[in-house]
Amino acid sequence: MNKQELLQYFMDHYYPRQEIVYRLPASLPIAAFWPEMLRHRRESAETLPLRTVSGEPFWYVPTVQFLQAGDALASAARYENTDQLPQYDHDESIIDEAFYSSAIEGAYSTRAKARELIRSGKNPETRDERMIINNYAALRFVLDHLDGPINEAVVLEIARLLTEGTLEQDVKQGWRDGPVQVVSGRQEVVYVAPDADRIRPMLDDLFAFLAMEDIHPVIKACAAHIYFVTIHPLFDGNGRTARALAYMILLQAGYDFFRQVPVSGLLAQERARYFKAIRASQDPVNGNDFTYFMEYYADMLLRSISGIHDRMNEKMKLEALRRDAASLASADRLAAGLQWLYSKGADTVTAEKWKEKFGVSFETARKDLTWLAEHGYLTARTSGHKKYFDVPGKK
Repeated sequence: MNKQELLQYFMDHYYPRQEIVYRLPASLPIAAFWPEMLRHRRESAETLPLRTVSGEPFWYVPTVQFLQAGDALASAARYENTDQLPQYDHDESIIDEAFYSSAIEGAYSTRAKARELIRSGKNPETRDERMIINNYAALRFVLDHLDGPINEAVVLEIARLLTEGTLEQDVKQGWRDGPVQVVSGRQEVVYVAPDADRIRPMLDDLFAFLAMEDIHPVIKACAAHIYFVTIHPLFDGNGRTARALAYMILLQAGYDFFRQVPVSGLLAQERARYFKAIRASQDPVNGNDFTYFMEYYADMLLRSISGIHDRMNEKMKLEALRRDAASLASADRLAAGLQWLYSKGADTVTAEKWKEKFGVSFETARKDLTWLAEHGYLTARTSGHKKYFDVPGKK
């Protein structure tokens, strides 16, 4: 590729400088290419009303990927009938969000233990349990205050709830008044936050930005998240507060489907990508460019709601199965079996596994699976001398 083709390629594939260097031809050094790449990106950029420590504006490029994700989310917000979605019982989604947001920060537990802890009302015994309880309390606060503005008092209360009883004795709640660094698991400093005297003017920018009514909610949620963790105004709880803030922005804008899915569940699965996007946007060498994080986060939000549609489709299929099999003696087992496959995320099953699961004969298991395949709930195939039954869309 010539230089113009490379410039376009790295607009379509939005890598930071440290990743572009490995993709350039040997004849084109990064020192010569990067300044031109940065200028090319700035020419297509939108400036944000959010400033760096030195007063320069942050910006982002509305890439094709970002715009597609934003349009898809906005379309879902307009047309999604959340009443028809599979509903969580006992606010399971909020409990799961509290669990996963804590897991991102290193809290160790399981979803089952987190649910039991919150529903039982027991006092937490460890700092990890306290973190989960705190996350849940903060999210409940968010849901109870969706009708009001997101201002300093609201964000401080979210942060207070998140860090209640988890801070070291010499660390105070509220905006920090001293230096702070982000250290990796290898004890390497990966980010140095702005000096404490820069927190106030940067927060003023943030709250003014949150009050703007002409900003697309996805842009606002993505930019507010990365800007908050860039300011890093708290001694602890910056990431959890930023995620709760983005969650509140989206719910206030009518993206109600996020009540049904724990967004942080996907972030917890891909922590490395999440933190990598944050670091790329914070790295000065990339030129105050928030695109790396905003593109990733918007795409993650879109991918997270695909699970809602999967559950909706599964619910509809189970309802259809109960109608189709209503006259069969095996109706309850067939429905339980299909629900079992959906719940475990299985892509295929054999008669042997069905027999073992339901304690029936091999012949009965084969008849069950054959019926499901004949009615379109599974797809039968043979490999060698063995027969498999695949879950449509999972294989």
